Amino acid sequence: MFLKQAWGDFVFVAQNDPIVSWITSLSGHQFQGITALSVVIRLLCALLLGTIVGAERATKGHAAGLRTYILVSLGACVAMLTNDFLGGNADEARIGAAVITGIGFIGAGSIMITPRNHVRGLTTAAGLWACACASLAFGAGFYTLGLCATLLIVVAVAFMPRIESYIQANARSFNVHVELLSRPDLKKLLDLLRSKGVAIKSIAYDPAYANTGLSVYSLALFIEKSDQKMKKADVKKMIEELEYVNYCETLDQ
Repeated sequence: MFLKQAWGDFVFVAQNDPIVSWITSLSGHQFQGITALSVVIRLLCALLLGTIVGAERATKGHAAGLRTYILVSLGACVAMLTNDFLGGNADEARIGAAVITGIGFIGAGSIMITPRNHVRGLTTAAGLWACACASLAFGAGFYTLGLCATLLIVVAVAFMPRIESYIQANARSFNVHVELLSRPDLKKLLDLLRSKGVAIKSIAYDPAYANTGLSVYSLALFIEKSDQKMKKADVKKMIEELEYVNYCETLDQ
């Protein structure tokens, strides 16, 4: 009963949607009318969404690029069109919910953890999921929602990285992967960090490097208020210049 009421509210909003009304005036189809023209329009909108976001991802060398995003967007749109076509013969929300769940498995496959505990692929997985949801809106004929979602997704993946990089560069709390030449060097490193106003929140030893002769740790650090105005890059450079440090890398949280 709740799902039917929610779907009824959604149909009412979409039927009174200005972009739906404009497309209806051009194509002659109604919101819930499945015609050849309405199918083409909805698929083209999903194709456009996948092309724009996929092209941006492909330019940055991500495994999930143009083809992946196009296929995910078209697949979600087709599923919603099928859902619309079945109408009263099926639960209106079931196919869309299954698509969102299924995209989660695809997104999980794009997430990986590097040997240095650096998580990669989260943005790609979230982008695939968001494109699928927007394509469901196109498949349902809710064009305003789909177009607005497309615009916001493009802004998030294309322009937000600059803002995110600025925030991360000025973050006072961050993680560091550090490879020391010997275990006793850890105390010297911690003493140096504390003397520079950097607090150590946690220390995790990485046993994967036990046979390399190195002593490897993941440190959670916090830059306390000081007159030096030290940043994350300054801490990284300071650690790298130590003679007993083999390698240092800051990790995104």
